[in-house]
Order: sequence, then C-alpha cells, then structure tokens
Amino acid sequence: MKKQSFFFIANIYFLILTTNVFAGATGKLTGYVNDNQGKPLAGVNIYLDGTAIGTASDENGRYLIINIPAAPYTVIISYVGYQTIKMTDVIINADRTRSLNFDMVVSAVEGDEVIVEAKRPVIVKDQTATTTTIESATMNNMPVNNISDVLSTMAGVVQNHGGNYIVGGGYHFRGGRAGEITYLVDGFVVENALYGDMGMDISRNAISEISMITGAFNAEYGEATSGVINIVTKEGKSNYSWHLRGVSDKILNPDVHGQDLYRMEGSFSGPVLPMKPNLATFFLNADILKTRTAMWKNQLPYDILKVDVDNDGIFDPGDGDSLAVADLITDGNYDPVELRKGVIEINDIFSSQNRYSGKLVLRPLQKLKIVASINEYYNKGKGFSMDYRLIPEKNSTGIERTRDLQLKTSYTISKNMFFDIKYHRYSRNQWNGYEPHLNDRHELYTEIFTIPEEWEGSIPSSLTPGGDFLWLSYYAEPFMDLNGDGSWNQYAAEYWKDDNGNGIWDNGEYYNDWNGDGSWNMWDLDNDGHPDEEPYEDMDGDNEYTLGVDPPVSSPDAYDGTAPYWFWGDYEIFNNYGDTVRIATSTNHDYWWYHSDYTTLGGSLTWQANDRHQIKTGLESRQYDLGEFWASGVGGGIFGNSSDASFLLWNQMPRSMNWYIQDKIEFSDMVINVGLRYDRLDPNSTYPDPTRELGYEYMDDSGIAHIIEPSELSQLTEQENETLKWGYMERDSEGNLASFTSAPKAPVKSQWSPRLGIGYPITDRTAFHFSYGQFYQFPDLINMYNYSNYQGHNGRPPGWSDEANAMAQDFLYGNPYYPFPYNITDWYIPEVGTPNVNPQRSTQYEIGLRTRIGNQYLLTINLYYKDMFDYIASKRYDADPSQYAIYENMDYANSRGLEMSFQKLYSAGLDWEVNYTLSRAEGNAPTSDYHWYVAEWANGYDWQDFNHTYTMPWDQTHNINFRLNYIAPSGLGLSMIGSYGSGFPYTPEDARARPIDKQYSGRMPSTSNVDLKLYYDLKMKNLNIRLFGDISNAMNKANVLAVDNTTGEPDATLDSGQPAIYVWKPYYFSPPRHIEIGISVAY
Repeated sequence: MKKQSFFFIANIYFLILTTNVFAGATGKLTGYVNDNQGKPLAGVNIYLDGTAIGTASDENGRYLIINIPAAPYTVIISYVGYQTIKMTDVIINADRTRSLNFDMVVSAVEGDEVIVEAKRPVIVKDQTATTTTIESATMNNMPVNNISDVLSTMAGVVQNHGGNYIVGGGYHFRGGRAGEITYLVDGFVVENALYGDMGMDISRNAISEISMITGAFNAEYGEATSGVINIVTKEGKSNYSWHLRGVSDKILNPDVHGQDLYRMEGSFSGPVLPMKPNLATFFLNADILKTRTAMWKNQLPYDILKVDVDNDGIFDPGDGDSLAVADLITDGNYDPVELRKGVIEINDIFSSQNRYSGKLVLRPLQKLKIVASINEYYNKGKGFSMDYRLIPEKNSTGIERTRDLQLKTSYTISKNMFFDIKYHRYSRNQWNGYEPHLNDRHELYTEIFTIPEEWEGSIPSSLTPGGDFLWLSYYAEPFMDLNGDGSWNQYAAEYWKDDNGNGIWDNGEYYNDWNGDGSWNMWDLDNDGHPDEEPYEDMDGDNEYTLGVDPPVSSPDAYDGTAPYWFWGDYEIFNNYGDTVRIATSTNHDYWWYHSDYTTLGGSLTWQANDRHQIKTGLESRQYDLGEFWASGVGGGIFGNSSDASFLLWNQMPRSMNWYIQDKIEFSDMVINVGLRYDRLDPNSTYPDPTRELGYEYMDDSGIAHIIEPSELSQLTEQENETLKWGYMERDSEGNLASFTSAPKAPVKSQWSPRLGIGYPITDRTAFHFSYGQFYQFPDLINMYNYSNYQGHNGRPPGWSDEANAMAQDFLYGNPYYPFPYNITDWYIPEVGTPNVNPQRSTQYEIGLRTRIGNQYLLTINLYYKDMFDYIASKRYDADPSQYAIYENMDYANSRGLEMSFQKLYSAGLDWEVNYTLSRAEGNAPTSDYHWYVAEWANGYDWQDFNHTYTMPWDQTHNINFRLNYIAPSGLGLSMIGSYGSGFPYTPEDARARPIDKQYSGRMPSTSNVDLKLYYDLKMKNLNIRLFGDISNAMNKANVLAVDNTTGEPDATLDSGQPAIYVWKPYYFSPPRHIEIGISVAY
C-alpha cells in the first residue's frame, strides 16, 4: 500500500512539473455545513446561482469549490427538509480563499428559504503581500474612467508626469522605474513587449475586478520587478442583462475647461441558448470615446510683448509698449489677436478611442469549461507639439491597433484538481506619420515609376530615362522639368508675375530673364500660344499635381517676430534661379511603424492536495515577432532629392519560456506561500561588440575565403556580396589581419527566483504578513534591437511590395556596413541595442500588519525595502569604424518606505479610506539613456557622471490618498478621491544649463487634487437608472507637473534667449476643472 501511494504521489508531481501555467484569474470557496445543533450535514448542495458551478458537502460537512472566476455571486445552500439559504454578494477574488460556514434550520414547508447578505472578511487571512483588489461595483461608484485613474489611488504608486526628454512620465511602484510592472488580463500577460507598459486598454465596464500587488508577489507572477496588475473581465450568466452609459462634457465647461468629449459604453450578456442557460454564455462590451483632450484649449498666463521699451516685462502703453499679434486658433482662417494674458489658444489635437471585448463560455460537459475571449483597442490621435505650435495641422497623426485573442480549456479532474490548457495571440501595431500623404491604412506607401524616355534632359542627372524610380508618398510627384528651374510649374516659362492671371506674360509684367536674351521665354510644345503645363505622373490618383511634404524649417517671424526660429512655420521656396515660386509650410516628414506580436502556449494545474496544500505549477512558451520601420527626413524637392533621409528596418523573433511551482500551505492559524520560478529568454540574434574591430569574410569565385575591412565593401562584386558575412577581425603584433570570427550569437538568458510569503492571523481581528522574493525582468526588447538596420533583407515596411523593398535595399536604407545589422552612420552616436544584455533583477522584503479597531475601522501598516540590480544603461564607445553607444547592465537603485492605511468599513451608507506613504527612491541613473546625455553635456555644460546614488526624479517623500463613498437611502450618492504629494526632484541649473548642485537636489512644489462623483440612483420597473456627474480637479488647482531647471518654476527661466511664448508650456500644469454629465441604464 505504501509503495502504491508512493507511485501515485510521484505521478501527480510529475504531472504538475510538466504542466503549463498562467497567473490566476480564479479563486476558491470552502467551509462547513452543519445543522442547528452543530452536527455536520453530508450531501448538502452548494452552488453559485446562475452558473453551473457547485458541489456537495462530505461526511464531515465540509465542501470545497475551486476554479471560480473572480466576480460577485449568490451562493445557494439547499438540502431536503431544511430551509434553503441564499447568500448574496459573495465576492470571489482571484488567488484568494473565501471561507463560508452555514448552519441549516429544519423546515416543514417546501420552498422555504432565507436570504442573507454576505459579510466581507475584514482580515484576509491568506494575504502574504500587499494586495489591493477593487471590484466592478466599487469602480462604478468612483470618479474614475480607466485603469490609470484607479492606480493613482493606491499607496506606494507614484505617477511621474515627466516634462523633459531625459525622464518621461509613467507609474512607479515602490520606487522602481516606470515599466517594471507586468499586466495580466484574465491571467494572460498582456503588455507591449517592444516598448513596455500595458499592452491593452480594457473598458471599465468590462472589468470584474482589478488586483494590484505592490509587494513581493508569488512565483506564478513574472516579468516584473516592482508590481503586478491583474485584470479579470466579466463573464455572462444564465440570465440576460444589458447596460448602457453615455457621457458628455459639453454643458458645464466654459472656456479652457471643455475637452469636446463624449463617450458611449454598452454591454450585453446572457445565455446563448435560453432553454439551456448553463451550456453557453456570452458577454459583449463596446466603449467609444472621442475627445479633444485637456490640451485642446490653453489660456495664456501673461502678456507677450512685441515692444518693451523699459524691459520690465509689463505691458504699459504709456511707455510705448506694444503687444504681439498672432493667430492662436487652428480653424483654417487667419484671425490674429493680441497676445494678452487670458487669451485662449485652440489646438488641432484629438483622441478617438474604441474598445471592444467579447467572451464566450461553453460548458459542454459538467467537468469541462471552454472560454474564448477577444479584446480590441483602437486609438487615433494627434498630440500637442511645441515644434508645431504655430501649425498643429501639419504635425503627425498616430494610430494604434491592438488585438488580443485568448482561448482556455479548463477540465476538472476531481473536486480537488483542475487543469487549464491555454492559447494566447497578442498583436499590436502602431503607425505615426503625416496623414494627408498616407494611404487608408496609415502607411507610407510606395509606387515604382518608370521614367519616360522623352523626359531625358529634364530630370535630375542621378536618374536614367527608361529606368525605374521608387516613389514614396511623402515625395512630390515626378515631373518633366521643361524649364529646368527645379520646381513643377503649371506654366513652363521663365518666372514672371502674372498680375492679370491670364497664364501668359504681358508687357509691363515682371519676369526674370534667366538666359539674358532680353525676352521672356516659354515652352510651348503644342503650339497653342501658351506655356505648357509640365508633364507629371499622378501617383496618388487625385487628378492634380501633389507637392509632397515640405520639410520643417524654423519660422523667422513666429508670433509676430517675438520668437524667431523657435517654432516650425512658413518659408519661401526658391527655384534654381532664385525666384520665390511659392510659400511652403513646414510639415512633419518622419514616419514610424512598429509591430509587437507574440503567441503563447501553455496551461495550468491546480491541485488541492489536502486541507493544507494547494499546489500550482507549470511551464509556458512564447514566440515573439517584433519589427520596426523608421523613415526620417523624407521628401522635399524634385524627385525627393532635397532630403537627407535615413531609414531603419528590422524584424526579430526572440523566444521565451518560464516555469514555476508554488505551494499555498494553509494552517488553521497561518498561511505560507512558497515558490520557485525559472525564466528563460533566447534573443535569437547576433550582437555588436564595440570593443572589437568590425570585419567581413567573403568567398571568391574559386571558393577561397578573404577577410576585408569595412572600407573595402564597395569593391566586391555582386556574387561576392552574396557570400558576405560579418564578424570581428584579429590582428597580429604588427597590425596585420590574422583571423576572423563570425558574428557571435547572443547567449540565452536564464534566471531562478525563489519566493516566500507568510500570512499569520494573530487573532480573528489582527493579521501579520511577511514576504521575500527575488524578481527578474528582461529589458524592453527595443533595447536589444534599437537602431538595427538589415538593409531590408529581413522584412519589409507595411504597404510596400517585394519589388519596392528590393529597390530600397539599393537606394534607400543606406547601411554602408551591411550585413553588420546596425545603422551607425546616419545617426549621431546612436544608442545601439544589444541582445547581449542580461535581465534586470530586484530583491524585495516586506512586512505588514492589519488590525481591526472596534467594529468599524481597519488599520494597515506595511514596511518594505527593495534593491534593484543590473539596470541597463547606454555607454559610449569610440568603436571601429564609427562611434556609437551600446546598452549594458551597469546601474543600481534602491527604495524603502512605510505605508499606512486607515479605513472605515461600510455602514449606514458610508465608507472611507485614507492612506499615507513615506518613501525614498535612490539610484545612480533614472533612465537607460541618462549616461548618454551626461556624456553629451560633459563638454560645455560641466555635467558629471557621478558613481554614487542620488534621489530619483520620481522620489516623492510624502504621499496621501483619500477615498470616500456615501449613498443615502433616497439614492443620492457622493464619491470622492483626493491626493496630496510632496514635490518631485529636479536638477538646479544656471542660465547656461550647467548644474549648480547635485543631480535632483531641488524640489518642485507639492501637488494636491480632489475628484468628485455625484449620482442619483432610481429604479424603474426592471431598469436601474443612474444620473451622475464626474468632476475632476474640483478645486480647479493648477498643480505644477514640471519646472524649468534654472528657476524651479513652471513659467519662468533664467535663459534670456528663450522667448516668452516658448517658456509657456501648458503641459507643465495640471488640467483645469472638468465636468462630465452622464446617464447609465442597466437591466
């Protein structure tokens, strides 16, 4: 018997160790059922109303239900001869155990039942790390519209708004850099693998709950060093329901407060077949948002003086001062106004977002559950730009489309064991460019144009009549330059001013005698007496000549001459003879596209081995497909030949896998989570080594290998080029070439990370927890492949044919060192990615205490400490043959803090919570690019790269968050969230941008904010109706989000060269008060 038991256990552990796993999206329900004498009842039915989930109690009265999707439920307990118990509002949270015990009363009346409302456990006994869970009902009452708004209410979470090009904005969990968070939707990792951050924006109405772990998290969670966001989406139930919600801000927002916003949300769910409600259910949700955003209207904070006689900065007409005049409204009309304090600037910016979610749940067998989910996010928008402030309509437009497909099959082996098999396909594409010259898919498209033979002599000398020309949609359309002036003309003639508009020169009209023959010349090939229109090819099919983009040029008279050469603007276009042929407007001439896709296969197994041990384990495998296309400085001039364009194109397919095992050990007075995780990444590519000399090897026609230097590449024949491979050369003591080593493959990176968490309920009113863990995160994959350029040989841009891409390999991409896969000549000391970097890692410790005070209050205290190692940073090298920077693991940081939360539990319609964080975040660099900038500023600006830790720019010493919700019996409700934060650091500088103190030793002003929601609930037949108003920044406080480093103020500088209009950066302040009015109806 012992031998059989041994083999049974061994087989179970083998099954566990070879099963795939994902993070949790389900919880479990357990407890005992007794009669009113305290004796156990066997065979009692316990099930969740509206679902097919249930079980029966055993001979000890004990029951256990595992694999319950996180959501609120009604639990029904029924037994023949006893009163049925119906317990409402039972909340099941992901990865949590909910314990409910029931005492049943004998009843002689069939159908007799009692309805009770579940009381939520104040002390969560199985919590071993700081975890905050917010359910859908709570979010619905809060003045929040998205996941980011929810994050900002948490202790230990800091939102840094950035404000400069060294440190961007983002959310920081417990002192870590932005991007150290992993995001999960229904247990699947959903994040932008290339650039980090959350990879899918889920509609608020589709969310069942959000769990946020800021402490040391369990082994099932990986790919993060600071925190975990786990989103569980809703499922349909056995009854039909729908919900509609509409919001607008067009009523109560005067002047700069309006954002031209409206939003429509709707959901519909229920059974697929009404006659079999538990066989299949569905949930559908749509969310459409259109807004001009908070930067649409901005109010000038001071006068802009054109003439300031006494240089006092104050407008005084008596002194002879005058105000500048400019057009501040982007409406296509020229309507100049005086730039007086309080005048409103209106920008051409917008955001149009669509979110769709759908989930289908099938239960063809009692033990089998199949879930198919799809989420889609689409966003088209144009942001505020200082460069294009004069002409925002000429700035680029961005489009993002993300799709997420999830398939999961769950099979219950027994009441104590179930496993999942899962498939996940994630796809993200982002396009950014000047929309009028892109196709319907927002692509910089191409056409191959065969130059007519008859154009000989009237095209640039670099082109061949009868040859093919690769035309890009940013280019001007190709034409036959009859008059040779280098610009397309409707009338091919010497330049003249056609004062009467008749299309021909008349006596008295000015002309430029190009050839000095004393007469006006024209090209009249059809002999009709008028100059001909120069022939062109209508590449875009719009039946008129298209000039393409005009490269951006600084305007000499910006804002009435008060800001010359600080903003892009209009400028003159001259022909080859110096005549002004037209006025051009600066246009964004860059294009960017990337895709970040991956496919994940895996599964999970959960085994409740006995009353104490719940074991979870597994292995997942992921295949990435990543790529990027950059086109910079494209267009301008005849045949696009005036541009100095640079192109990057690469595609890579790294692979990753991870495995973990975790045991949740539940004693009567203690819970222990112990686990071990293994992560592995194969970059599947070569890597550059700037410390070695770049070289090449090729085979000649005789099959003999030759080693050459980069300068000799142009001497190879086409056949020799086909055999070319790159690598590194070794020289002998006399400097002669001695050997060649092929390009090295990046090694596979792997890490083991142990985790430990302990939860100890000291009493039923007080609990303690401790957690420790080592955590690893691979850098954003862009840092492995940045500035790669494979000359178009490992992919092609979207919208380009294979033929166009083949032509681009020869004429556009311009990597002179190909097949060395990095373009290091078209860019100034580029920061080259390397797949040779190792994972970033952290070690975290946390201790916490939760205690109930009286019957109404809960106090929580947490202490944490975190070390962060192997942060990547770019380091410059004087490499051969060109200088460049490369990412290496070289930086360190640490953080520690105290978090306190005091909460009033819900009673009499009121609950509230206030949390306080005291923290410190230090390191020797705030971003991976910081050392690059310091090296750039070392000469002339006296910047130094100190080898010690200092305050990080997101360090916020004190942070307080407050939340309140009150609902009266009449249905009137008030919800409020507020925050206070001490000032963020900045680096004080003098007027020449030289640091005058240690990095980040200055402090910006503190910030505070209050958001409100007012609502009224009423019931009309079967409809639940809510009228509401959301008020953000209710106190209308202009919080300072960024400052000028010379003054520490947002709207003043010591740099006398900066014009006043440039000093004013509206995004340095928080948006003003904003009110949204809406209605929701649910059935």
